Amino acid sequence: MQSELTYAIVPAGPGDAAELALVHVQAWRETYPGVLPAAYLARMSVAAHARRWRWRLLHVGEVTLAAEGEAGLVGYCSGEASRAGVPGEAEITTLYLLKTAQGSGLGRALLTATARALAARGATSLVIWVLADNLRARAFYERLGGRRAEARREPIAGGSVAAVAYRWDDLPGWLSASAG
Repeated sequence: MQSELTYAIVPAGPGDAAELALVHVQAWRETYPGVLPAAYLARMSVAAHARRWRWRLLHVGEVTLAAEGEAGLVGYCSGEASRAGVPGEAEITTLYLLKTAQGSGLGRALLTATARALAARGATSLVIWVLADNLRARAFYERLGGRRAEARREPIAGGSVAAVAYRWDDLPGWLSASAG
């Protein structure tokens, strides 16, 4: 396993769409067996996700940071103003790392860097939604000080799955504490 110091965190652009899509599909297939239907995971298309990423990177005003290693992208994090429209709140919309990069400190580095970029845009609080059965991710957000908040059902794979929100109500305070 590499340490976070062997990766560079860089802003993603439309030229990164194919690699982001590859990481997205692989990370979902590594993370969600038993949580999402196997047939759904098998049908995921890198080409379709690359088209979506290219569009998002050109048209959506979100921050997307990618983690690059010697072999290419191994993870990414995206965020934007809260989709719920909560004033001052930013939302991490995606954070995925390939299994080979997990446990290196890279997830924390990606989340923190994205949160800093969102705070620079005026965000004072932060939320992320995670599938309730993704216990590893939930433990990660709790270790980073996320407060478990509300729950909802997320439409996925022709059905729905339980999701839980984690919140950081004082984003500047959390960022200040995480810097030291």
